[in-house]
Amino acid sequence: MNRSKEELDLAEAVLELIERRRATTGDPELGSAIERAILEQEIRGLEHEIFENPGALETMLVPIRRR
Repeated sequence: MNRSKEELDLAEAVLELIERRRATTGDPELGSAIERAILEQEIRGLEHEIFENPGALETMLVPIRRR
């Protein structure tokens, strides 16, 4: 599940936009659902890559159960 540079750049741009909007509106919760979705997607991608090629971490890995 290697994400392309364009996908990562887009996610970064969206997160930066959320931060700017929070700063201008003073609302720390603005865009929190979108932010959470982006971060969870990134974490799932990293988990997938690690489990596909665990290397030295293999003996320490435990799958996470999601709700």
